[in-house]
Amino acid sequence: MRTAVKWIILGIALFLLPLLTGCSREYRETRRNIDRIYKAAEQSAEKRAATYILEKYGIQAVPQGHWVQADYDFFTSYTNPNVIVFMEDGDKKFCVGVHAFDKTVLWDNYQREAIEAVLWDHLEGLYGLPRPYGMEIEFRLSRAPYYKSATPQEWRDKGYDHHNMADFYFDGHSIEELLPQLDLLEYTLSWLSLDRSLESLVFKPEDWRVAEGCCVEWILRWYSSPEGRFTAIGTDHPDIAGYPYLRQWRHTLFKAGNSSGQKLFTDFMEFHSARHEGISFVTTLPCEMEDILLISEREGEEDWTIDSKNNGPQTYKLISNLYEITEKASDSHYIAAMAVPSGLTEQHECPLYILSRNRETGAIKVEARISTWEELSSIPDTDQRKNYKMYANGIQGMSAGCQYVLAKRTEEGQDRKT
Repeated sequence: MRTAVKWIILGIALFLLPLLTGCSREYRETRRNIDRIYKAAEQSAEKRAATYILEKYGIQAVPQGHWVQADYDFFTSYTNPNVIVFMEDGDKKFCVGVHAFDKTVLWDNYQREAIEAVLWDHLEGLYGLPRPYGMEIEFRLSRAPYYKSATPQEWRDKGYDHHNMADFYFDGHSIEELLPQLDLLEYTLSWLSLDRSLESLVFKPEDWRVAEGCCVEWILRWYSSPEGRFTAIGTDHPDIAGYPYLRQWRHTLFKAGNSSGQKLFTDFMEFHSARHEGISFVTTLPCEMEDILLISEREGEEDWTIDSKNNGPQTYKLISNLYEITEKASDSHYIAAMAVPSGLTEQHECPLYILSRNRETGAIKVEARISTWEELSSIPDTDQRKNYKMYANGIQGMSAGCQYVLAKRTEEGQDRKT
C-alpha cells in the first residue's frame, strides 16, 4: 500500500514538473521586463515629464517622484510600461504620464480644473442644478493609456491623484468638442439642499453626444447634514445603516452606442428618517418614519434576561423606550435601520447594546454592540471605510413583529459571564 502511494506521488511530481518549469521560465522573463521598465523610469521619466511641461505650458515644474505601474507578483505580475510622475508648480500639484520606452506617449492633468468647469457648466445648464456641497468629476479620454485606478496612499496623502489626464492643450474647447473625445465621464455630486427631487431629473441621451462606447455616469446625493459626506461610499444601493444623513440618492448610467445600441439605466432611493432619544432611524419605504415606527414606554420593564447556553443567563438594563416597526417592507428584506451615536456610551461609561424581542415567541437576542468613540477612532486611517464604520454604529434589518431597545449589561450579568 505504501509503495503504491509513493508511485502516485512520484507520478504527480513528474506531471507537474514541466508545468512548474514553464511557469518559472515565464515568470523570470516577466521579471526581466519589469526590471527594464523600472530602470527606464528611473533614468528618464522625471526628466521627460519636466521637459514636456516646459514645452507645453512654458513653466518649470519640479518632479517630486514617480510611480511605475508595473508590479511584481508571482501569480499576477503586471507588466504595464506607463509611469506617473508627480509634479509641483508653486502650490499646484499635478501628474504627468509617460511611457517607459515610447517617448510619444505623454499625458498630464495640469488643466483638469478648466476642463472640469466646462463639463460642469454643461450639466448645470441642462438641469438648472445649484452648486453642490461636494463635487467630483472624473473623465478619461478614449485615446488615454490605461492606468491603475488608485494613486498610492503615500502620494494621495501629499495631495496627488492622476485622474483626468489629457494629451492636448486646452484652449477654451466647447462641450461639443470635448464630449466626443471621452471614453468615460462620471459625476459624483452632493447637495445639502435642493428645491426639487433628484428623481425628477430627466437624462436624455441626445444631450450627451459622446463617442460610441462611452459611459456617462451620474451619482447624485442629497444630505441633511455635511456629516453625510463620511458615508458616501459606493454607488450600488447604499446601505441604509450607514446613511443616517442621506435623504435622496440617484444613480444613472448612460452607455452610448450606435442609434440602436444606446442604453440608459437609472435607480433612485428616498430615505426617511426620525430621531428619538439621540437614536436615528432610517427607512427607504415611501412613507414618513412616524407612520411605521412606534415608540412606546417600557411599562415598568427595567431588565431583559437572555438565557445563554454557554454563559448562563445574562441580564441587561433597559435605558431607552421600546421601538417597534409596524409595517412590513413591500420590496426588500429590511424595513429600517437603527443608528446609535457612539457618544451615548460615554454618558453611561459602559458598553451599550441593541436588543430585540420577538413579539410572538418572546425570544430576546443581542443585535449589536455599540462601539465607543475611542474604539472607532482606533480604526487605522488607512482603512478606506473608517468613516463609514463610525456612522454605521447600529443595525439594519429591523422587521415588523419585533421590539428593539438600547440597553447595558448589568454587573450581575457580567459576573455570570465571567
